[in-house]
Amino acid sequence: MAKSKKRTQTVEEKFIDVNKRKCIGCTACGMACTGITNISVLRSVNDMRRSIDTKKPSFEESGCIYCGQCTLICPTDAIEVRNDIKKVNEAIADGKYMIAISSPAVKAMLGEEFNLPIGSDVEGKVQASARKLGFQRVFDSDFGGDMTSIEEAQELIKRMKIEENLPMFTSACPSWVRWVELFKPDMIEHLSTSKSPQQMMGTAIKTYYADTFKILPKNIFILSIEPCTSKKYEAEKEEMGRDGYRDIDAVLTVREYAQLLRDNSIDINAMASEKSDEYMGQYSGSGTIFSYSGGNLRAVLREVSNDMEEIKVDYSKLQPINGLDNSVHGIAKIGSMEIRIAIINTIKDVERFLSKDGWKEYDFVEVTVCPGGCINGGGSPKTIKKAVIKNNSCISCGTCVEKCPSYAIQIKANKCAEVAPDKCIGCTLCQDICRTKAINITTYDKNGEDVVENYIELRKRVIDNIDERSHMRCSDDNGEVKVMYRDYMMEPYGNKAKSLLHESYRDRSSELKSKETKERNRRSR
Repeated sequence: MAKSKKRTQTVEEKFIDVNKRKCIGCTACGMACTGITNISVLRSVNDMRRSIDTKKPSFEESGCIYCGQCTLICPTDAIEVRNDIKKVNEAIADGKYMIAISSPAVKAMLGEEFNLPIGSDVEGKVQASARKLGFQRVFDSDFGGDMTSIEEAQELIKRMKIEENLPMFTSACPSWVRWVELFKPDMIEHLSTSKSPQQMMGTAIKTYYADTFKILPKNIFILSIEPCTSKKYEAEKEEMGRDGYRDIDAVLTVREYAQLLRDNSIDINAMASEKSDEYMGQYSGSGTIFSYSGGNLRAVLREVSNDMEEIKVDYSKLQPINGLDNSVHGIAKIGSMEIRIAIINTIKDVERFLSKDGWKEYDFVEVTVCPGGCINGGGSPKTIKKAVIKNNSCISCGTCVEKCPSYAIQIKANKCAEVAPDKCIGCTLCQDICRTKAINITTYDKNGEDVVENYIELRKRVIDNIDERSHMRCSDDNGEVKVMYRDYMMEPYGNKAKSLLHESYRDRSSELKSKETKERNRRSR
């Protein structure tokens, strides 16, 4: 019998690809999507065997916000973000002026792709490896983080003075911004207009840097290395560029960048760390902490206090928001002024937060879609997961045995379920369906070592250590940023800065209509 095309095809879309030949139907991707975004883009289908598909004809029409958590949890790499390595190789071969920028989170995770323990600090390894690939200049997006916190701080101060469009929500997470444009367009006025650090960097390089060194922006190719899959979407938004060129030319996730290095036989363990290039190479601790949940807010508050008075906020005393799983709130005091702040994780918590009558009483709210922030983004290194069953909680119902897609679970002679580690692929389905909570998932690094601590916390510790040892803690202390404003951008949140470093948003809710709906509407006219 000929193989069904539906079984073997790779469904290629704009940002997320599904390879049904690899899919084992564990539905881990769908569970992650629903649990984190509350959108439920994916559904289980049975095309001769169990697989997954989008509920509507495409990811875009299903309301996907491209956070990539589905790709992070998929145990077989059946669902993956679009791979752009070929695009980067072509640019290198074409002789473009190659510039690489990297998210601060990369310092805390790239090492995992080269078998270093989770929580290894590899600051400076991107610079060394990118130069080995042939990039002429390498910068950290932490510089862009400093720009974002400066612009966002001035924006917040102005809004609070005139008491307009409060609370102000952060805008550095493109998945969050897309969610607002798609599902809550009436909230657009509450979004900060400041671009994300990635886009700040792209804009500044192709205007300020290009003008200073007399390079045509169209001849510059900027690669952004990110733990975030939706940065690909953000870079390709129609407004992210000018005069026929884009601010960011390609985005590679950490997993893709590691693959690119391996393709070129480059091992970061075999090279010394190097510094970023001058002119846009400095960064403060504030620019670095953007990479985890709460970091954006902290960086902006540092900047507000630097502009006004000493800030008084004890982050250890922030209280959980009632009814929300991963979110906290509190009061930041600057002199006699109080700023009511909140830090929200996941869209599910955002929806709960917005359903409360008091959400408009806040002044400044940070939102990240991925649990923990960028250090757990959809393009992060994958961890190895294995299921473990507690005998005293197992009731021998056999549900996990029936549903296990890799046949890793069996009922043993003692009538309890048991997992064969060599067969377990870590899809987490058994844990999700076990009604007695008898199944736990254990995390391992790529060396097979048991990760006792939460891996997100291990990565966060790297970022905190970089922040603490930095001689610049506030974005306004960055001397190279000061020079850029003095010589080019002029006043923060001024006319030129607004034209280059800020963006506008639009109602995208019409994109949720399926092709069939659009066709019916066309015929009914």
